[in-house]
Amino acid sequence: MTTWNLQGMQRHLLICNGSTCMGAGAEEVTLAIRDEITKNNLDEMIHTSRTRCNGRCKDKCVVISYPEGKWYSVKNEQVGRDIVTGQVEDQHMIYNMTQNGLAQATPTFTKGISKTKVLKRKEKSSATKKAILFVGHGSRVEAGNDEVREFIERTTYLIDPAILVETCFLEFASPNIEDGIELCVEKGAEEIHVIPIMLLHAGHSKMHIPAEIEHAREQFPGITFTYGQTIGIHAGIFEILLERLKEIGFDPYQKHEDTAILLVGRGGSDLEANGDFYKISRLLWEKLDVPWVESAFMGVATPTVDEGIERCVKFGAKKIIMLPYFLFTGILMKRMYKMRDNYQVTYPEVDIQIANYFGYHPKLQHVLVERAEQAMNGTSTGMQDLENFRKYAEEHGYEHHHHHH
Repeated sequence: MTTWNLQGMQRHLLICNGSTCMGAGAEEVTLAIRDEITKNNLDEMIHTSRTRCNGRCKDKCVVISYPEGKWYSVKNEQVGRDIVTGQVEDQHMIYNMTQNGLAQATPTFTKGISKTKVLKRKEKSSATKKAILFVGHGSRVEAGNDEVREFIERTTYLIDPAILVETCFLEFASPNIEDGIELCVEKGAEEIHVIPIMLLHAGHSKMHIPAEIEHAREQFPGITFTYGQTIGIHAGIFEILLERLKEIGFDPYQKHEDTAILLVGRGGSDLEANGDFYKISRLLWEKLDVPWVESAFMGVATPTVDEGIERCVKFGAKKIIMLPYFLFTGILMKRMYKMRDNYQVTYPEVDIQIANYFGYHPKLQHVLVERAEQAMNGTSTGMQDLENFRKYAEEHGYEHHHHHH
């Protein structure tokens, strides 16, 4: 770790690099401030540090200058440069440190999140305001992210109107989890129930989302957080899979002597999740009258989709239905269609079809609402995931990252 010689330091600039500020240009502001320091030969006198969220998300980007104790809302790079040279206008100052604590400098600014007053707000409130924060994985294909948002919008009719419902993403899309939590707090939530929109219980649900929740608990000690479990092995998913097979003309109640179902999942390094996927394949096979229901993965785990198709062909299948085990569209669905076209050339004697992914199925809505209700009534296994993560972090350490690209 770098050790700076700070003996000549006269000012310390703390530049918020929380996700909200970063999304509003904090990286550019940071670089501009450091550039201005260098241009004016102030490197030995002004030290800069990147920080996490400072609780003034609506004033993004936030820069704090010590020892004078002034908090600034930096809307562009020039304001950052002016802070360095001392030419910043007072209208950009949010707070000023006094002997009695922070004083509001410019009441025209919108009030941000007050983390220290959450408990007082709870005492004054006659009823605790609850929020459900659904967490999607996020996709590089924006259509997939839009499907998640639309799906949750369609699901709200199943949820008590008094409960705030928000959607966020683990990575690749906005808002990320930190932003989602901050939004819930800004809207007055005193209980936040975080529900993963994920099929299998793996690294994201075991480690990454709990890490975000634990980070939020430090930022908002007056807020109550609970955590829901993933969809997992649930009776509702088999209803969805059967429905998707019906949509392409497959009758699940008839015998299909030469047909193989290839259940295709994302795949990962979590052995428990991969094992659950195999269980689902087996349970699906027991519900159908087909010789084969095979498992395959798009990445990381084996067998690969190539190997799964080859296996079905060797068994003697004349028809193969690729059944996606995905919630929404994305890169993998696009890739699967390209793969199917190639397989049709390689195996022209075999009819290869692709069923639809889960998508806007009503049963999926009910399953997720069930997971939310479990989190709120204390019966969710997700709380054990939080405890497991805390123990892991205590024993091995864990550096908090924002999964947001």
